[in-house]
Amino acid sequence: MTAALSMSGISKAFPGVRALDNVDFDCLPGEVHAICGENGAGKSTLMKILGGSYRPDAGTIQLAGTTVHFTHPRQAAEAGISIIHQELSLLPHRTVAENIFMGREIARRGLLDKAAMRRKAAQLLGRIGAEIDPQALVSSLSIAMQQLVEIAKALLLDARIIVMDEPTAALDERGSRTLLTLVQNLRREGVSIVYISHRMPEVMAIADRITILKDGKKVWTRPRDAAPVGEIVRAMVGRDLDDFYPAPPSSPPGAALLAVQDGTNAAVQDVAFTVRAGEIVGVAGLEDSGKGALAQALVGDAPFSSGTITLRGKPVTLRAPRQATAAGIGYLPGDRKREGLALHQSVRDNALLTLRSMAGLLARPQGGAFASNVIDGKLREMDVRAADFGQEIGTLSGGNQQKAIIVRWLAQASDILVFVEPTRGIDIAAKAAIYETMRSFADSGRGIVVVSSDMPELIGVADRILVMHRGRISGELPRGASEEDIMHLALGLADQPHREVHA
Repeated sequence: MTAALSMSGISKAFPGVRALDNVDFDCLPGEVHAICGENGAGKSTLMKILGGSYRPDAGTIQLAGTTVHFTHPRQAAEAGISIIHQELSLLPHRTVAENIFMGREIARRGLLDKAAMRRKAAQLLGRIGAEIDPQALVSSLSIAMQQLVEIAKALLLDARIIVMDEPTAALDERGSRTLLTLVQNLRREGVSIVYISHRMPEVMAIADRITILKDGKKVWTRPRDAAPVGEIVRAMVGRDLDDFYPAPPSSPPGAALLAVQDGTNAAVQDVAFTVRAGEIVGVAGLEDSGKGALAQALVGDAPFSSGTITLRGKPVTLRAPRQATAAGIGYLPGDRKREGLALHQSVRDNALLTLRSMAGLLARPQGGAFASNVIDGKLREMDVRAADFGQEIGTLSGGNQQKAIIVRWLAQASDILVFVEPTRGIDIAAKAAIYETMRSFADSGRGIVVVSSDMPELIGVADRILVMHRGRISGELPRGASEEDIMHLALGLADQPHREVHA
């Protein structure tokens, strides 16, 4: 069978970095070929070459046996290649339909036919099971919904080769199942799928073949049945999967640090839970469960309209993120690029953002230099990899960006950290570093609330798991609960209303 896509001897170098070194890759018609590797392994560079964003220094690309040369992304799109990037490219203040048809608008008698675009957009969204209004502004959608809009854009092109870069990173379990079903349907239609993911269960569920990249080189390509997860992980990072989750705490949790009683707003109702010193409390639930709204309420971004919050036994009012920061609550948002980073500022300045609010520290003689030295030390402790901490943070990998945000709150000496999707779109090694930091933070006598769509992550790191359904806590599970236990509660199948469990 002639390969739908064949990339041979692809090499690419940037100043001081050899991103790709003689890489071969192919994908057959109707095949799902997964690419796995750490951040920096060369996956994104390879796909940017395929998509026409970069030109290779060496090597050739063939589509169905014909050699092609792309110098612009539009050429790749016109050749039937669609790339769904992990970092979404939607325009927030335009409608869903306008984003889907961006650059490919339907015109009638010289005017935009908006009705036709809305109808076609609705058809595309329906095809992937997305209940999204084509007239809704993209800014009103969750990240998961925006990801589905990106997929609808790819379907509009009737692409024969679709590259999906971490497509389920922002999706909950139900959304992920919908997307994997869509991939299966596309495969049956003869579409070739290049699937990039750090989530091993979905790679094993969907891939026909798996290619491992490491340090810009191909390690191997194997059929899925000949590539057990343990060997994939070892090929990527050189150690076993069992080493990635930290050991549970050796002592029981201490006194209550954070307590919420009857917390209610437009998205959540009657929420009650406690986080104690030394504890990591997980929050699970489907996309519309209210788990994200709970995190926003805890950091003053979408405050509770009724109910009480106490920190170290004292009632507090959190009506804005600045108040939460001052009270000792740090926040790692689910969308780091839109909500957590100033992309064109340096790594150091991003990590300094909360310290810069401490006017007393920076107003003292040498205060700015002192703060920078503190931050630089913590960036090194977190192994944030950059040529220089004065480098723009937008040039770093997702894992290094995430670690820089965590440094911000470690420097602030927060008592409580609220982490939303803490390892979204980052590689396994970076995940392991963040998990170890979370455990160390808790072991130092502080507490963490971690909101995640990744159930294995919650099972691996949380000491207790709260499960939300329709804005309420439907139940609580102890450490070691199964994915089935979590889904039972996430679907609202609990036999009894939630009662907080104390270990």
